[in-house]
Amino acid sequence: MLFNSHFFIFLFFPLSVIAYFVLHRLKKPQFAKLFLLLMSLWFYAANDIRSLPVLIISILVNFYLGKQILKTENHKRLLCTLGILLNIGVLGVFKYLNFFMENISFIFGQSYTPISLILPLGISFFTFQQISYLIDCKNNAADDYSISEYALFASFFPYVTSGPIAFHSEIITQLKKENNFKPSACNIAKGLTAFTFGLFKKVIVADTLGAAVNYGWSNIGTLNASSALVVILSYSLQLYFDFAGYSDMASGIALCFNINLPINFDSPYKARNISDFWKRWHMTMTRFFTRYLYIPLGGSRKGLAKTCLNTLIIFLVSGLWHGAAWTFIFWGFLHGIAMVVSRLISAKTDKHLPYPIGWLLTFIYVNICWVFFRAPDIKSAFSLFSRLTSGFGLVASELSQNFLITEIKLIKLFIHTNDKLFGTVACVIFLILACCGAIFPQNMQRKIQNFKPTRKLCYLTVFVLFWSIISLSGISTFLYFNF
Repeated sequence: MLFNSHFFIFLFFPLSVIAYFVLHRLKKPQFAKLFLLLMSLWFYAANDIRSLPVLIISILVNFYLGKQILKTENHKRLLCTLGILLNIGVLGVFKYLNFFMENISFIFGQSYTPISLILPLGISFFTFQQISYLIDCKNNAADDYSISEYALFASFFPYVTSGPIAFHSEIITQLKKENNFKPSACNIAKGLTAFTFGLFKKVIVADTLGAAVNYGWSNIGTLNASSALVVILSYSLQLYFDFAGYSDMASGIALCFNINLPINFDSPYKARNISDFWKRWHMTMTRFFTRYLYIPLGGSRKGLAKTCLNTLIIFLVSGLWHGAAWTFIFWGFLHGIAMVVSRLISAKTDKHLPYPIGWLLTFIYVNICWVFFRAPDIKSAFSLFSRLTSGFGLVASELSQNFLITEIKLIKLFIHTNDKLFGTVACVIFLILACCGAIFPQNMQRKIQNFKPTRKLCYLTVFVLFWSIISLSGISTFLYFNF
């Protein structure tokens, strides 16, 4: 089940909200939580029922371990370490076993036949959330939750498949607060607004860009320099609008239940340097690695050399977290090196490049890194870069056609011009508007905190929702479902 589906929008979502608050109205808070838990498990199973046992077993095992860690005084560290190793082991088997075995076999000159394994949806997300819970139990920073409270935290359907990575203290506290047992007109208005504009980012912007990206990567050898640039920029924008759109929708859905999710994006393409970028992009992942890996490694407390090493380790792990491929590891390495260089420069001087120059260099570097993130292999990434020397010209017709959404095709009826020229102009205008949408507006998750309902915004939201819904002809998954 996907947020961008008619079934979810018209049945699952409203039914969940209405029934949840009706049960609270009947003074049945435990039944309300149980109902929301069952709906979350249904949502998860609807995507791939084979993954459901993995999620349920993970929840039960981690809940039991957390209970034991909280009870004991002498074996907290041992039980916590056991729990972390168990979680990483499960993640490693499902996500990385074939990758590691293939590389070990290659080193020893042996052939390897990959084992057929499912990749449980969202396993990277719910595994990290539960690792954070076990560590907090060890540090006496977690309460003794009931099984229904903990299971709902681990499987809450707005974020179980693609984040944001929330902490138990953020979610369960809100679920237990009596003030949240009644529906809030303000929160529902905020939530529906965030959901609507997130849906627009996904359906109208990200999916359009995605079609162009898929064509470009399938036809690298036919691209001229202009087309290659379009493919590179389109993926950077697609990834942002897809993931930020998901985060907006997740936050909006949760807000309808009076649950505030942590902010995951803060206009990352406004960043003036790579460090600033990582304070704005996938913020909950950065927060997790900082709190549970970077600081335990020593953080920045043990000298500049150790700080740089710790930074590089964080980004290599981050790359591997995204997927079992050398492209992801290399992507993490590139960002790690950039962060190390940035820290070394900061250690020498407090001066920064003028904002326009710093922004442009950061944006270009991030775009280059995304090529490796998207590429099926490193060789393909360099093949795409090589097309930048093939000469500029009009964008390939087959590529530009992907930008001719129905609304733009209607304009073509009133303009008589060369199809290839019209396609190139449409492509350029679409990318310019997408860049403006990614760079200039305040992030929706931040904007919604200062939400003020107005009639004009209401009309705009209804129009955008209608536009997005009638564009749901082809349901597409979110990019981060793969990670």
